[in-house]
Amino acid sequence: MRWKILSNLLLVCCLILATVSSSAAQNATAPVPAGPVGVNHGAGGLGFPVGKFCAVANYRYAHKDQWYLHTSDEDGPDREVFSHNILFKTRYGIAEGWDVRTATPFLLNTIEADGRNDAWSGGLGDTTAILHNQFASQKKGAPLNLAWDLGIVVPTGEVGSNNIGSGAWGGLVGLGATWIGGGHRLETDMSYLVYTEGYKDVTKGDRLRINAHYAYALSTRLDLGLEGYYEWTQEDEAGGDDLGNDAKTLYAGPKFNLKFPEYGVTFGGAVLGAAYREYEKKSLTEDWRAEFKLIKLF
Repeated sequence: MRWKILSNLLLVCCLILATVSSSAAQNATAPVPAGPVGVNHGAGGLGFPVGKFCAVANYRYAHKDQWYLHTSDEDGPDREVFSHNILFKTRYGIAEGWDVRTATPFLLNTIEADGRNDAWSGGLGDTTAILHNQFASQKKGAPLNLAWDLGIVVPTGEVGSNNIGSGAWGGLVGLGATWIGGGHRLETDMSYLVYTEGYKDVTKGDRLRINAHYAYALSTRLDLGLEGYYEWTQEDEAGGDDLGNDAKTLYAGPKFNLKFPEYGVTFGGAVLGAAYREYEKKSLTEDWRAEFKLIKLF
C-alpha cells in the first residue's frame, strides 16, 4: 500500500512538471521555491553565492517502537527509543561555482524498557566536510543544474559504548541535479561513503544515500512539496568478519518551507513515513519521522 501511494505521488509530480515545462519561460517572475528540509539532503545541482555564508540547524524526531527483520515486523522485547537528532551545518561560497559545506551531528536517544527510562545513547558525532562544484547551470543555458561533491569524514565524535563517534576517517563522492522553472523545483542528489577502521577495530559499512524532493512556490512566503530519502548501510566488519547489520530504508512524505528573504531566513518541516524497510539483523525502527530546518544566510 505504501509503495502504491508513493508511486502515485511521484506520477503526479511528473505530470505537473510535464505540464509546466513548456511555459516556464513565460513565468520567469514566478516565486522561487527553497531547498529541501531533510536532515541528510545534499545541495543538489545548485551553486552558492561567492562570499556568502549560511548557517543551518536541522532536527529529526523519531519514536522507534517497532521491531523489523528483513522486510517484516517482528515480535520483540518491550522497548522504545525516543530519538532526537540535531545536525549543525555551514556553507560558504569560495569562488564562482565552488563552495564548501560542513555537517556535525548531535544525537540523543532515550531508551525505555518495560515502560521505564532505562538508558541513553548519543553525543557529538563525526564531522563531514564537502567541496561542492557546480559544472552546469540553467542560468548559462544548460537544461539542468549539475554538480559534484568530494568530501571527508573527520572523527570528531565522542567514542564509547553509548556514543555515536566512529573513531574512523571516511571519504565521500556525490552527484546532484536541480531543475527550477515556473515556481517549481525538482531536485535529487546521491552520495557514497566509505570508512577506514575505527573504534574497537570495527570498519563501518559503506553507505549509499539517494535523496529527491519536489517543491512548488505558492507565494514568496510559502512552498509545498514532497521529499523522499533512500539509505543503504552495508554490514560493519570486525576482525574481517561481517557483523550482519545491513540495512535499507526509504522514507517519503509532504513538506513545507516558510521563506523570509528580507531576513535571509527559511524555516521548513516535513513528515516522512516508512515506505520501505529491510534489515538483515532484527532492529528497532520507526513508522514515521518529523524533520525541521532553520536556515540563516549572511
